[in-house]
Amino acid sequence: MPQYVLKVLVNIDARDDIEARQLAAAMVQNQIGKAEGIRDIILHAHADHKSIRMNVDGSFPGQWNKGGPATLKS
Repeated sequence: MPQYVLKVLVNIDARDDIEARQLAAAMVQNQIGKAEGIRDIILHAHADHKSIRMNVDGSFPGQWNKGGPATLKS
């Protein structure tokens, strides 16, 4: 049986990276924190194409990953 991944993208307005991580972690904890199968949270900054993997508690084991410019694929 195949496994699927559910991705839900939500805009978060924050003054800085730390506030954005705190808001994202709180949102996951409050809304879906008890759901089974949550592997990680990925916080993505569209403006500068960077993303970071977070734990549900808001901690993050790595650094921001910087991607290239967004492109549309057809």
